[in-house]
Amino acid sequence: MILFKRIYLKLYLSEDERREYWTQYWARQVEIDKFKDPRRRAIADLFPLTQEQKEQIDELFLTNYGEKVDYVWHQNYAAHAGRFDYKFMPELLFIPEFERFQNLNKAANRMMSDKNFLPIIAKAAGIQMPRTVLSCTNGILRDSENRIVTSNQGEEILQSYPVFFVKPSVDSCSGQGCRLKRENDDCKVRNGRLILGKSNADSAEYAHDYVCQQVVKTHESVAVLHPESVNTFRVITYLWEDAIETMPVILRIGRGNSNVDNAHAGGMFIAINADGSLGNHAVTEFNDQYKVHPDSGIVFKDHIIVSYDKMINAAKRMHEMVPQIGVVNWDFTIGTDGEPILIEANIEGGSIWLPQMAHGVGAFAGRTERVLQWLRFMKKTKPEERSRYIGGKIE
Repeated sequence: MILFKRIYLKLYLSEDERREYWTQYWARQVEIDKFKDPRRRAIADLFPLTQEQKEQIDELFLTNYGEKVDYVWHQNYAAHAGRFDYKFMPELLFIPEFERFQNLNKAANRMMSDKNFLPIIAKAAGIQMPRTVLSCTNGILRDSENRIVTSNQGEEILQSYPVFFVKPSVDSCSGQGCRLKRENDDCKVRNGRLILGKSNADSAEYAHDYVCQQVVKTHESVAVLHPESVNTFRVITYLWEDAIETMPVILRIGRGNSNVDNAHAGGMFIAINADGSLGNHAVTEFNDQYKVHPDSGIVFKDHIIVSYDKMINAAKRMHEMVPQIGVVNWDFTIGTDGEPILIEANIEGGSIWLPQMAHGVGAFAGRTERVLQWLRFMKKTKPEERSRYIGGKIE
């Protein structure tokens, strides 16, 4: 089958169109392959759909997108949330299509994904970020004022901070490589490379691109849920018809001894409502459900988080600074003073599953039909012409 497809593409499509086809093909395959994991399949089976629900899904997608979609995504989201919405947006259509069509400017994507570049944009927007202690970009060390320093100077700077947080500044996700440097950890800088830990078994090495930041202290309403981690809010914003819109927001919460809260790293996540209150229960990626945090003992239902509106406005303001990008996954927390603190921006590999599993509603809500129509239009548009239609524009 693949061989015949290659022959067809070679004969009838341009080089750009062939590259476009295979990019989308493999991106879709990644999402399909996730359900080869028997754990995900078992979760989906917990929520069998009625005939009426299947017909609702088919009608929505056939009418607006032109194709049916597998029901497994709807089942998976509904099993986590305990409620069904025929307007759930499958991951199959999010990263491979919506995100890809929205974020066509690869240079802008790369720059915004760099955790050492993001603070420059945030400062211009008037948005707080964790204070940088030392950064390394392209192998070049810089201090908190972005002035170049030597390895010896960098080591001296770090030794004045008994505790700090370090993470890769590019090509990192789901908390990978993030580490809290504690008071008893060794800390050395050699030829720009940061080495932490006293033994090989406990050591970690960072090279070329990384950032060391002061530890963020969060507002009591956030910290009380799990004091060991910086619990963060995922705010997904997207450009749509000359405005910045948001998807339902979730709060990610750590558990156990972990100092990261990422869902892929074992954390849990929960819906946060427009009034700042939390939902009834938190879930994990593989559907462990909690009405009470297993470590802190905090009951989630109706727990109030301060400054919700400020955080949403901060996310929208950040996105206004970079209209070259159509959709951004922002990570925020709330500082001790009640002001939002931007942790990072994620441009590729977005997480539409988080709000849908937590809230039990489609991420695009009343815009779902329009989004599906736009995806259908963009798929038929030549790759070199698509940039004219970013943000939901259709001729």
